[in-house]
Amino acid sequence: MRSTSLRCRTNGKRARLSIAAWAALLACVVAGAAPLRAQQAIQVYMSAVDGEGKPIMDLKAEDVSIQTDGAECKTTKFEAIDWPVKVQLLVDNGPVHTDALRQVREALRLFIKELPTDMEVSLISFSPAPRTIYKQGADRVKLLSSVDLLIPDSGAPKFIDALSEAADRVAKDKKDKNKEKGNYFPVIMMVGSSGLEGSNARDYQVTKLFKDIQDSSATVHIVMQSNPNRSADIGSGTNGIEVGIRVTQMTGGRYEAINTETRLSTLLPEYAKQIVRSHDRQSHQYRITCQPPAKSAPKQITASTLRAGMSAALTLDGRVP
Repeated sequence: MRSTSLRCRTNGKRARLSIAAWAALLACVVAGAAPLRAQQAIQVYMSAVDGEGKPIMDLKAEDVSIQTDGAECKTTKFEAIDWPVKVQLLVDNGPVHTDALRQVREALRLFIKELPTDMEVSLISFSPAPRTIYKQGADRVKLLSSVDLLIPDSGAPKFIDALSEAADRVAKDKKDKNKEKGNYFPVIMMVGSSGLEGSNARDYQVTKLFKDIQDSSATVHIVMQSNPNRSADIGSGTNGIEVGIRVTQMTGGRYEAINTETRLSTLLPEYAKQIVRSHDRQSHQYRITCQPPAKSAPKQITASTLRAGMSAALTLDGRVP
């Protein structure tokens, strides 16, 4: 039987596993982690789909072979991972959106309606400070009703603070003594503005924000709205913009800068559809643990399969944006 080369995702781009450097994959997925030690077991996630893009639900350990530096990495554990995607929806209700709150609310409803009805979502505003409007849940009637509770505020929105709190919530779930609590793939969707930024984040707080997001395998998507009538505010929002661009790049998310609120009604459903596609891939994966034979730390990881018509994304954390 002919062996089929699988594919992996590195830095948000697809590349053949046969040329994926292990060190580079490790660096882009778990930057800052301790180097892989010799004889240390390797754990990877595989999201596999058929020719029609549908998740393959019946893979077995004997269907997939993992190699490190060209040598077999003996599979010691092969698990099906059926984790849901959970969304935190963070919305700027500050000055930039004050004149367009009706359009923002309608765009949020369109976003929510695109998501599966059993997907848990929370709704949080962040002007003048982060405030939970709807606690994470799957009650669509209450969630849609809570959109009307978004009220304008003249205070400067705290974009970085809101993102930090969202990342911290996920990090705490992942570290909870009840291991099942963190068994989900987190998505943070932010509707922000390039105007005033009220956060006064220190360097160590931003560093923690990035670490929490990276360690928890979260995906972050951001829309930044500009208001030409408030151009004087834009300079003060630079920190939020820089953090937003960096965190979306780091997680494989999407960053969009827009200058008209009418675009939100078409853009937010686009984001929702992307989240749904990611949910379809992420929610049905396989976690493979294998033991490399070499006495030194591996520099390359490859994979092959005898299953015809299959393609796969192979990651260290299960994140498939």
